[in-house]
Amino acid sequence: MATAKSTLVESDLNLQQRLSNRRRANMIKEGIKQGLIYLLMILVAITTTGPFLIMISVSLTQNIRFITFPIDLLPDPITFENFHTLFSKTMALRWLFNSFYVATVSTVGGVITSTMAGYAFARGDFIGKRLIFTLFLGILMMPESALIVPQFVVLSQLGLVNTYTALIGPWFASIFGTFLMRQQFLSIPRDYDDAATIDGANLWQIYWSVLLPQLKPAMATLAVLRFMGNWNAFLYPMVVTSRAHLLTLTVGLGTVARSGGDAGLDMAGAVIGFLPTFAIFIFMQRYIIQGISLSGVKG
Repeated sequence: MATAKSTLVESDLNLQQRLSNRRRANMIKEGIKQGLIYLLMILVAITTTGPFLIMISVSLTQNIRFITFPIDLLPDPITFENFHTLFSKTMALRWLFNSFYVATVSTVGGVITSTMAGYAFARGDFIGKRLIFTLFLGILMMPESALIVPQFVVLSQLGLVNTYTALIGPWFASIFGTFLMRQQFLSIPRDYDDAATIDGANLWQIYWSVLLPQLKPAMATLAVLRFMGNWNAFLYPMVVTSRAHLLTLTVGLGTVARSGGDAGLDMAGAVIGFLPTFAIFIFMQRYIIQGISLSGVKG
């Protein structure tokens, strides 16, 4: 009996030892895995933020003509001379105003027309609705550069080149915004429409007072994406405007960069163009993330 008990105790101890060793090995493997993940994340963070840190550092460096490596991320001394030169010797303030004006008006107009068009495609019943919407999606798949020449020809014939109308007007129609809003309207049960109709509401009242308040997150998502897209637009504004006082910030800074010879001035302009979109992304990032999934709601 004693021998059997001792054998049983030894087997239990061996089993516990094996389990302990296995747990320890699993913990080591998990620790190595987590360490590699954190290392990869750090490398990605350095790769992503590095160019922005260099941009800010060069913009705060005095009398720097060319960017050479290695570069001091904390310049000595720190100076805002490049920003002063940019605002005093160029039309940067005017370009900044143009960008804010164009992006804001285009965003507001684009969101309004997108909700209206999305409501029509989601709730309307008219001939050719599916065909027209399919054509819209086909246009959405075309690259922007393929549409610029036809747009320029139309604007030129209307005498709208080098006007704010040319910079703002085409952005009022957003196929992506229409698609996004249509998907959101389709996700709302028609019971809301039926209940409002019974209460005597017309189509406009159903759209404005019943359905639209439920789309605030989607509208915020679209507004953020549209504003950032309009702010960063370069090719289209460059084609439809040539007068200095009408240039947007991206195009105006492009003219400064093409003159060459002053890396500090170029990076100061890049910082000015980057900060507004960065601030919007930080404060509205949850809406931007929502935008990735919103378009997949009920089709």
